[in-house]
Amino acid sequence: RFTDEIFSVLISAIFLFEAVSNVAKIFTEPLTTATKALLALTCASVTFGSGMALRGLKNSIYFTKSIRNNVSNFAPAIGVVLGSLVARAMRLNFAGCNLSSLVLPTKFVTTTGRPWLIPMTDLPVWARWGACLPAAFLAVLLFLDQNITARLVNNPRYMMKKGRDKDSVLDGMHGDLFVISILTGLCSIVGLPWMAGATTRSAAHVRSLSIFDDDGNITGTIENRVTGASIHALIGACVFFSWPRKLLSEVPLPVLSGVFMYLGLTSLQGLELWERVVGLFQDSSVAPKTRWSSVPNKTTTIFTLVQVFCVAAMMWVTKSPFGVMSPVMVAFLPLLRKLLVKIKVVDPKSLGMLDA
Repeated sequence: RFTDEIFSVLISAIFLFEAVSNVAKIFTEPLTTATKALLALTCASVTFGSGMALRGLKNSIYFTKSIRNNVSNFAPAIGVVLGSLVARAMRLNFAGCNLSSLVLPTKFVTTTGRPWLIPMTDLPVWARWGACLPAAFLAVLLFLDQNITARLVNNPRYMMKKGRDKDSVLDGMHGDLFVISILTGLCSIVGLPWMAGATTRSAAHVRSLSIFDDDGNITGTIENRVTGASIHALIGACVFFSWPRKLLSEVPLPVLSGVFMYLGLTSLQGLELWERVVGLFQDSSVAPKTRWSSVPNKTTTIFTLVQVFCVAAMMWVTKSPFGVMSPVMVAFLPLLRKLLVKIKVVDPKSLGMLDA
């Protein structure tokens, strides 16, 4: 959990940082009018605010249970529609209110018009050997990204019924990595982006499939393959058909920033690291009891601050010219966890409560 939650909070922090930065940049652009900047902030706020409000509808007393659940599950999509409608209404009624929209290619071709196959033999021999080091870092990153995402999605709190056959080579965890290894090789040959499990979006997906009781506690999960297949079928439709691309090109970039804010913030919920960070500012005498409440407050604070420092350090490295080193930092997190016990910052019993 120590490594999983640091990585998850890092991804959420990147989502939030990029979303806020993209909106803030509009205010600092020399040619941007105050009207356009305010509209960008409004669209992002409408998308984010409506998504958060509708998401909370599931635990409210309004409408029927079916309506509450369906509206809550599609909260981000409804937020995108509302934000886009606000931008469109302003563009039609006021001059100078045109926001930058999502730019999509009209055809499925390479960006520069190069041939699909990468001419790898054009690289000198020294460059081929030199690529081994960043390739090793990439392998570590893809492995950790995929496995951490899978562990978070299969968290016991989601109470999934369908188990996995850990002794079989066809087990889901092994199968995922096998497929990713094949896709990584194919994408490298044709110059397409590499892929792995998307932590934030996967967490949002499994949470939308969760079943809640009247108190808001998870009682189970709708385990299926239909939603995942449908999502990727829609992505494929956007690649091969023009009408989905035309529809998406109407979505302003500030609206997407609002979606990223929503995904970044909602993915923090349920992470014990985030709950402990919030707990640092709460009065322990009246705060709700948690699984680690029996751990001394000083130990909990130190352990939490160490994790926060790790997130901040990895965030800095990721945004620096040394970003290629970030997988190495993730790989060292388990060693840091053991070091905390060895230097007696955290005793084994407390670590078992904080990191079980």
